[in-house]
Amino acid sequence: MEIKISKSSRHCYASGKPFTHGEEIVSLIRFRENEFAREDYSSEAYSADFGQGALAVWSCRYLDPKEEENRPPEEFSPLRSVFYSSVKLSDRNELAIAYLAAQLLRRQKAFRLIKESENPDGDAKVLLFIDRINGKFVEVRDPDLSYAELSQARETLLQRLQSLEETADDRAPEQT
Repeated sequence: MEIKISKSSRHCYASGKPFTHGEEIVSLIRFRENEFAREDYSSEAYSADFGQGALAVWSCRYLDPKEEENRPPEEFSPLRSVFYSSVKLSDRNELAIAYLAAQLLRRQKAFRLIKESENPDGDAKVLLFIDRINGKFVEVRDPDLSYAELSQARETLLQRLQSLEETADDRAPEQT
């Protein structure tokens, strides 16, 4: 049996009212006619009775795809910040941090791997990425890092990210 659960609807299942971007909605899954069916309700229209017989019920925020497309790409991200500060340095620990950050940014699709090659000296791999936000080419070296070096770099990377996020939280205005 193939399980497919659709994205959230644009309208309330009960009232037909369109959802607004960021609105809290209640979603549930039912098994109907040998298929899973999703129903989305506005929080005002939802009643606990609707959840009777449902396989799963959860609440989430409605994200309007049109609003998401119009959002500019985030220029500041703590991970990109740590990457760009580490990639400039030649210390093995900093190279390991840059390598890990680049791989994480690649998974987030902020970086795209263009080319991977061996350094002519044979002491390192060179990875060429393109930063999708600003279009810059970025070269990252992987000097055959040991597991211990990568583990230490991971700890340092996590500490730096936590520090940057705390600093950003301190600067953020209070929301009421």
